[in-house]
Amino acid sequence: MKILYIYALIGALFFSSLEVVLASGGFGGGGVAGQALRGKEREKFNLGKAIYNGEVALDAKKEDLVKSQKNRLEYLQGSLPNSEKGRVSLEDLAGKLSEEQISALEFFVSIRFNVKLEEKKD
Repeated sequence: MKILYIYALIGALFFSSLEVVLASGGFGGGGVAGQALRGKEREKFNLGKAIYNGEVALDAKKEDLVKSQKNRLEYLQGSLPNSEKGRVSLEDLAGKLSEEQISALEFFVSIRFNVKLEEKKD
């Protein structure tokens, strides 16, 4: 009877600890900072992620967009963690992004790396 009680206690401890481990959530690799993205926000995040990871074919460089985009991309690049700064060069995308794409990239970086975006001045 004692052995049965011990096995039952061990089993209960095992399953309760397993429940705690599974309930903790863990890190899913995307690091969306605990935010639940839905609909358009999720689409925007995924587009930004694809651009960040070089998975999107971009337009040819448009010289008239280079200067304005370079400023925005330099800010994003400077905001990245050091481990990412050597992996990606966001400034190289200047002039190649549509407004939708650069906005999505900014959104992705702001969520993924907890970067506060500059306020746009009119």
